[in-house]
Amino acid sequence: MSSSKPPIRFCINNPRNLAERQDLIARGIPSKDCLGNCTACFEGRFLEIDDELVEGDSYQEILESVSKSE
Repeated sequence: MSSSKPPIRFCINNPRNLAERQDLIARGIPSKDCLGNCTACFEGRFLEIDDELVEGDSYQEILESVSKSE
């Protein structure tokens, strides 16, 4: 049985600066114009992973939590 990674994407408006946005793009994480989570987008960082909102203090923290759960 092969383990596939869950689909991950980010709201183009969520990164707080260009460096964060470029890092997510460099990791191959696709962006979407709006994921419809405006309150979460305003309050902190999040990624949509397997159609679920996953929040964290940084994108690195979120991605590490996903890789630990695989």
